[in-house]
Amino acid sequence: MNKRSSVHVAIAVNCALWTTTLAATLLGGVAWGAGADCATPRKPETMNEATYNGTKDATELLSKNKFDEAIQKLQKLTDTGGEFDKAIVWSNLGFAYNSKNDHVNAAKAFAKAVASNTLPQQHQEQLTFNLGQLYIVNEQWDEGIKTLQKYLAEACGAPPASAHIFLANALSQQKRYKEALPEIDLAISKSKKIEPSWLQLKLAISYEVKDFKGCADTLLALIGMVPTSGEYWRQLSGMLLELGQDRESVAVLALAERQGFINKPQEFKNLYSIYMMIDAPFKAGMLLQNAIDQKKLAADEENLDSLANAWINARETTRAEGTLKRLAAVAEKGDYYFKLGAMYGDEERWKDSIEMLQKAVQKGGMKRAGEAWMRLAVAHYGLKDLPSTQTALQKAVTFDETRKQAGEWLRHIGGAQQVAAR
Repeated sequence: MNKRSSVHVAIAVNCALWTTTLAATLLGGVAWGAGADCATPRKPETMNEATYNGTKDATELLSKNKFDEAIQKLQKLTDTGGEFDKAIVWSNLGFAYNSKNDHVNAAKAFAKAVASNTLPQQHQEQLTFNLGQLYIVNEQWDEGIKTLQKYLAEACGAPPASAHIFLANALSQQKRYKEALPEIDLAISKSKKIEPSWLQLKLAISYEVKDFKGCADTLLALIGMVPTSGEYWRQLSGMLLELGQDRESVAVLALAERQGFINKPQEFKNLYSIYMMIDAPFKAGMLLQNAIDQKKLAADEENLDSLANAWINARETTRAEGTLKRLAAVAEKGDYYFKLGAMYGDEERWKDSIEMLQKAVQKGGMKRAGEAWMRLAVAHYGLKDLPSTQTALQKAVTFDETRKQAGEWLRHIGGAQQVAAR
């Protein structure tokens, strides 16, 4: 198993949509943005009187929230006048539908207005942008992508940052992640105020394309915006781990722990795993000990075993001894007595080692029974008790994992005894 698999980073795609407010308008009423004029602006057109009056009446109804009455009045005008008049009616009909949150019919109405291609340039562009947004709100991803791409390609003025975000969102929904990332970057470069939701979308897409460096950079930006979000700190640690920056990863997670952002049992275990991975067992032990003392982590066999391993690796004999004795007294198998015996043996405390190892083999059920007998042989040999050494080696030679080593020891001891007997 990859050493990094112990730290889970759950990273989810942000599907939030960035909608703009659509307001009803008459030709010559509300201004449509401040984009630059095209080199050859369209010749202005005028509505006939019937269309103008009817649209004006509908707008007054909309201002009074009488949406259905406004829609009925506008629907009667859709076949009145020329193409320009119809485009104005359809655009206002779209606003009316949108005012009552009927986005499907709003999109249909805007599409007819845009298709006429008779509206003033800025009006046409803004309506195309609004249509693209509505398609995305309606989850009509392909239509939304095509419409927004057309808007961005043909706009006379500079499109707003939100246009790129809408497009990036639609592209990500279609799993076109590599196309979506440049759109987010364009939005960020254009905006003085970057929304956290934009960065969340960039983070999700970067993760999908396995751009962990991009994920880490985005998480740093998010932490700058929301420094109290423990989730961003944890995700940054995970990304640094994926990049092989183990020490940076543990530094981030440790800082999060000091700020109180690490509270769940799995989060403590993840941090413990990283400490052990980078050979910082004392920090791993202190982390688990404090978590257990503060009742943030259960004092169960699994966690106490991890704690004991940390203390053993850190050569904190007294702490390891206390933890292992606590475990050995309640465990069904002899593994914890074995660990105690092994630890005492490493310190050449031969009598203590023999006592614990004998308890281990008596209790049984160990994963490394052969090694327990081998260590017993070493401890007896340390006390110059050759008969007991040979007895332990004869037990060790019956296990696959220690057969070769025990056999070599037996031959060595037998040869030494023969030389001594001459």
